[in-house]
Amino acid sequence: MTIQRIIKMEFFKFFHEKVYMLVFGIIAVLNIIFALVLANAQSLPAELYGNKTFGSFMIISIMLLIAANFILLYWYPFHVLSVDYNNDVLALMMASGIKRKHLFYAKLIVTICLSMLAAVVLLLIPGTLLVVELNKNIGMLQLVFSSFMDNFSWYYLVDLILAYITTVTLMLLACTWMRGAKKAILVFIGLTWVYRIVTSLTLIVIPTIDMNEMGHYLAIYGVQIIAMVLFGYITQRIMAKQNL
Repeated sequence: MTIQRIIKMEFFKFFHEKVYMLVFGIIAVLNIIFALVLANAQSLPAELYGNKTFGSFMIISIMLLIAANFILLYWYPFHVLSVDYNNDVLALMMASGIKRKHLFYAKLIVTICLSMLAAVVLLLIPGTLLVVELNKNIGMLQLVFSSFMDNFSWYYLVDLILAYITTVTLMLLACTWMRGAKKAILVFIGLTWVYRIVTSLTLIVIPTIDMNEMGHYLAIYGVQIIAMVLFGYITQRIMAKQNL
């Protein structure tokens, strides 16, 4: 079976998970509602705008909503990567002709795509509505756009993309190593800690101080790419030796 067919199969499987779709939908709607309320806070009735009880309720609700968004966005990639282990279907998938190497790349691509889609639904859409509504009230859109363009850097954007792919690769390593067990999260945290230490020490050894901005980021890119290849290789070796 080709990688393309495996990817389609994976997308079909996760888009039909009703529980997760419902949870994403509820939190996305709550994000939009609270974003609109915050943007139009000054337009609320006076008895609500100056009410301490309502203010406390809003603060607690927003804190809980932020926590729910963080937990869901952090947990969901682990669910995508470990669900086949937990459902004991990997042996059946291998018997149907799926190669472990193809499954590795398919899982990596699907996890990145679904995680980015989840971030767009939960964060980007409500955030955009918040900025648009604030612009209507206080003309904030031009200020946000100008600030973004002043601080924008293609180097940083590429660094962010590579860092995220490296993180997902590390998640896949942890889930594969632990066979989808929940302790894979703890293993991931430990591996991430080790990776950060090794990365920091490597960048200290490399003489990046005398480099310009481009040279500094190229050194970071090189370390991230080496880490991705290493994590991917280890994951595939573990998958190849596992008795499913």
